[in-house]
Amino acid sequence: MKLLEPYFLFAFLALAIPIIIHLFSLQRHKTIYFSNVSVLKDLEQKKNFIKSIKKIILLLTRLFLLSVIILAFSEPYFIEKNSTITEKKIVGIYLDNSFSMNRDNEKGILIEQAKNKARNILNAHEDSEAFIFISNELDGKHQRILDYNECSRAIDQTSVKANVLNLKTLINRWNSLKQNHRNYKSDLYLISDFQKASFPEKEFNTESTYSIHLLPLNSYPQTNISIDTCYLESPNHNLGGQEWLYFKASNHGNKDVQNLSVKLFVNGKQKALSSISIPSNSEIFSKIGYKNSKIGNNTAYLEINDGTLAFDNLIYFNYNVVESINVFSIYENQGNNSLKKVFQDEIFDFSSSDINNLNLSKFSKQNLIILNELNSPSSGLIDALKTFTKNGGNTLIIPGDVIDLPSYDLLSESLNFTKLKKLKRKQVQVSEINKNHFIFDDVFEKQNKPFELPNVALYYELQDTYFESELPIMTLNSKEAFINSYSLGFGTCYLMCAPLNEKSSNLEKHTLFLPLLYNMALRNPKSENIYYTLGQERFIKIKNYASSNAWKLSKEGYIDLQPEFRRINEQIHIKVSHLVQEDGLYSLSNQIDQKTISFNYDRKESNGKFWTKEDLYALGETNKDFKIWEENGLDLERSLSKDQKGTPFWHMLIISSLILMILESLLIKNWSKKQKITL
Repeated sequence: MKLLEPYFLFAFLALAIPIIIHLFSLQRHKTIYFSNVSVLKDLEQKKNFIKSIKKIILLLTRLFLLSVIILAFSEPYFIEKNSTITEKKIVGIYLDNSFSMNRDNEKGILIEQAKNKARNILNAHEDSEAFIFISNELDGKHQRILDYNECSRAIDQTSVKANVLNLKTLINRWNSLKQNHRNYKSDLYLISDFQKASFPEKEFNTESTYSIHLLPLNSYPQTNISIDTCYLESPNHNLGGQEWLYFKASNHGNKDVQNLSVKLFVNGKQKALSSISIPSNSEIFSKIGYKNSKIGNNTAYLEINDGTLAFDNLIYFNYNVVESINVFSIYENQGNNSLKKVFQDEIFDFSSSDINNLNLSKFSKQNLIILNELNSPSSGLIDALKTFTKNGGNTLIIPGDVIDLPSYDLLSESLNFTKLKKLKRKQVQVSEINKNHFIFDDVFEKQNKPFELPNVALYYELQDTYFESELPIMTLNSKEAFINSYSLGFGTCYLMCAPLNEKSSNLEKHTLFLPLLYNMALRNPKSENIYYTLGQERFIKIKNYASSNAWKLSKEGYIDLQPEFRRINEQIHIKVSHLVQEDGLYSLSNQIDQKTISFNYDRKESNGKFWTKEDLYALGETNKDFKIWEENGLDLERSLSKDQKGTPFWHMLIISSLILMILESLLIKNWSKKQKITL
């Protein structure tokens, strides 16, 4: 047995009061004279003995009454052998407020049931000095120790949000918040539907120095169809060009879905309509086609009609459409006709200029710039190429057979590619093609037939230096590089180690020449995303803009956000983690420049696979730190209170004190009656 309020034991000193009263009775005796008192003497002795017994019984009754009252105020309780009760305790409450908590069961919406359970936990620990409240959005105002009233307000203000929090992140946040209260006994309560995607089994096996209490909530079984991802087949988009949008859809239910309609809206108008069929508990990949009809930014979304969970029925995206792909070639003495022939397709706008009549202002409008056998690129040209490439342009370097190596060293330092060492005249052949390089996407079909690769007679040897972004495209049989790619900012720099003429190689006449040059103009592995997923990206990286104004995120006039941003390596990093809470099409602007950003909800909540109560009990058997609570309302509150305070029996003492008070009253009333004296 232990006491919650042991200082009330000092009240036992008050037991001296009835003892003193009984020892020093203040009752006055009246003397009456009789002629013969022999009989009265015997009667008086008998009567005095009875009075003494009555006084002792009354004294003991009062002492017991006071003792029981004092013990009741001390709040005694019994605890189990393995239980430990400490005075200082910190209580953590995690309230899952993800989209899946919008489901319901026979008792109503899960999120409201979860909030009621959180209040029960709070009331059961109302004597605790410190609380930690955690929800999925990890709100900054809750990242501290709260008192009872602050925690109660945090529970009341919780609503369903898009954020998804996994168990590992949750535990890490809990440990970081309570690290300054290591001497406190701590308990963490998890109120959730325990979706397997957020609570993987391996995370339940983590040992801890505190108790983790699981309060599961189960909903009615529901089917759900979701659009998970989408992407455009081509990274470049032309006016009037054919677009193919590929998407993945999943059926998370136990019934097959037939002929589900899929609608595509572009710039506010329905552009295409299709239908899909998905077997139960399966996913399918499909595509939908349309043509671009607007130059500039195009906003779009793909939609299905599913009445269960609405958040994953839409997927937003946006992309930029240009009139043509601009290719600009810079030459020393004369242009290269093979380059002009490659880019004669109507989707390209090919232009060229000699280095002496160069207009650097045209660079910003180009997709690919080719340095065709320049002898000595100027510092102004190098600086312009560096800015162009960092902002997302592609650059192809084709050295001539006579070059100024110091100028090319400066060019390599600016564009982040390996320096040229010396010109070698040697008959070699391309022996290896990196088919996994993005430049060869959709170029090679599966085939086992070998084909002849380009021959090379004159090429530049590269210095033996390492670049992290270096990717080989073609390698010679001498184990030397022939064509490499290098990343710089949002763009790519391609280095061809041989001049582009018949004396150096036969690449111009090879079948690989056309797709190689095509994709150098079309492909950009670092092109900006067509959409971002809420909760997954902490920063959005965009191309650098000249203006230093602050950026602002807004949506349809009713959402206006001021994100944190900074410039890193001539890129703008905009922090959006936990800032954007709603999916849709957002405008990102700094009063001068403007662009559209698409956000979509995380699809983890789409998968309706949950841990059942039986599963959680099985997991609890393997981890002694886990406890599972199924009660609701006051029953839950009493059980939690009993678990942390032990079994109280002060109420039994109160009943005992009432019985003793009634007994005392009956004794006094009965003994106060005058009795006849029989002689």
